[in-house]
Amino acid sequence: MGCNSLKMSLSALLVCGATVVGTATSAFAVTSPDFPMAGFATQNGGTTGGKGYSEVTVDNVSDLKSYAKAGNKIIYVKPGTYMGPVEVGSNVTIYGYQGAIIAQPSSGSAMKLSGSKNVIIRNLKFKGVGAHDDDDEDCLQVNHESKNVWIDHVDVYDGHDGNLDITNASDYVTISWTKFSYTSASTGHQFSNLIGNSKTKTSDRGHLNVTIHHTWWADGVVERMPRVRFGKVHVANNLFDSKDASYCVRAAIEADIRIERNVFIGVQKALDLYTSDGAITAAQMIENYEENVKKPQAGTGTAFKPSYSMSLTDVSTQAKAYALRDSIKLYAGATLPDPGASSVVTPASSSSAKSSSSVASSSSVKSSSSVVPASSSSAKSSSSQTPVAGEASLTKHGSGSTTQTVAAGESIAEFYYTIAGATGATVTGLPDGVSGTLKGSDFYISGTVSATAAPGAYKFTVTTTGATTNASKSGTITVTGNGTAPASSSSAKSSSSVTPQSSDSETDVSSSSEASDAIRGTDFAPQFTVSTTGRMLQVQNAAGNTMAIFDMQGRLLLTKRIATSAESALLPHTGTFILKIGPRTMRVNAR
Repeated sequence: MGCNSLKMSLSALLVCGATVVGTATSAFAVTSPDFPMAGFATQNGGTTGGKGYSEVTVDNVSDLKSYAKAGNKIIYVKPGTYMGPVEVGSNVTIYGYQGAIIAQPSSGSAMKLSGSKNVIIRNLKFKGVGAHDDDDEDCLQVNHESKNVWIDHVDVYDGHDGNLDITNASDYVTISWTKFSYTSASTGHQFSNLIGNSKTKTSDRGHLNVTIHHTWWADGVVERMPRVRFGKVHVANNLFDSKDASYCVRAAIEADIRIERNVFIGVQKALDLYTSDGAITAAQMIENYEENVKKPQAGTGTAFKPSYSMSLTDVSTQAKAYALRDSIKLYAGATLPDPGASSVVTPASSSSAKSSSSVASSSSVKSSSSVVPASSSSAKSSSSQTPVAGEASLTKHGSGSTTQTVAAGESIAEFYYTIAGATGATVTGLPDGVSGTLKGSDFYISGTVSATAAPGAYKFTVTTTGATTNASKSGTITVTGNGTAPASSSSAKSSSSVTPQSSDSETDVSSSSEASDAIRGTDFAPQFTVSTTGRMLQVQNAAGNTMAIFDMQGRLLLTKRIATSAESALLPHTGTFILKIGPRTMRVNAR
């Protein structure tokens, strides 16, 4: 079926580059925009993963290891924790459902690419055993002349030796929309990413062509974001804000690094020039944004010019830099939707989609309405739909305390828990106006306490869902002000459940009909409506919330606080945009 078919799914139309207007109006489960492959993975013939091979859905570690090592496959990984090492062959796509975690054993890697060719890894969490100052392996390895690798929307943390290293003449690698961090499980050697592992490895010359874009080095990372020897590395449109960082990018012997339009906030040093092992080819700083960087460092030399084209966001002002920062924080990590999660819209990108109408792109994420491949050539490892058995954990992050006092009508200090080994979380006992929201693998506690909330101590409990053994964490928010104190925290707001599939809902709104499409929002009273007339966007009944407009690449175009019951904004041009109002997401089309 071709790109002109009227029966084609919306996903397939997006793959074909069509403008979609006025057709789909049902809510769907997409949790982030559609992100195309870019950078060095598009070179050397391109990276297609398992395109053209059969599909399999796995829900146990034995099948995952078997299919991954054999290669020539599209592999969908069901929720649960899978203990590595997982060795990856060639011509393979591995795509995770929300809650799919590959865990690093006490010795070895969580996942290893050794001499692998043409590999795509997306939407997975990689949980390390904890970084310690001893000699072991990285959580995720690209090694021994692996070539044409795209690692996208993954969350890697607490790698034993490192989080993700690219070594030994590996080549044509892109890392995109990825989050690197360390938690309290790590006690030292929190050095995230190494490209080129020895000053004597001259065989790396001419290789290690790597692009890293829209990636977030978050709290806990101390060094190597990345550290480069011999490689030609494009570091572009990334976020560096680890409060633990001693330096971010390090250039070492014969490194050629193009450090372009990145955002550095509150770090000790954006760039470190390490010449003890030999001369640096170049480490050029190009149009970056630096804020509260303690030790500024100018670049050296003129870096290479990429052989590919790539659209980059301007970060020349604080507003523009913060817009990129917010976009990366929103979408980096394992934030993509489940394969086949909706019969209307399913995960697809210009580089990673295979639709039920047989229109395929350069790689493979299915968009049929079923979570199980329908093709007779597809295999399913088990009929079970339950998550893999495992023990969940919750790790607290953020500046806000789990025990804090706030006046009625004021906002709490936000904090969040990173979820591991589970598919979601619930929270009970919060005061009115405060809620829990799942963003990727992090469960945020935030909000403004209702002005009418009764004073008193509200004991809340966050509990994971979807694991064999779930975890809980508790705290207390004490509300001050007038009113009758609650007899106990049971009088506080009732439990609210959040899962990856329901944290955002999305709807198409088209200007072709000029009709309002009412959206019911859990955080809005009683509902809000969105409509478009030409390029004019109208929002009604959403006062007090923040509206953000993104392009289809996920770049923030506009953000504003909705102050009145009837708010409008002029879209910058015709086409399709992503609109977020509070926790709700929709696509709007201007004609």
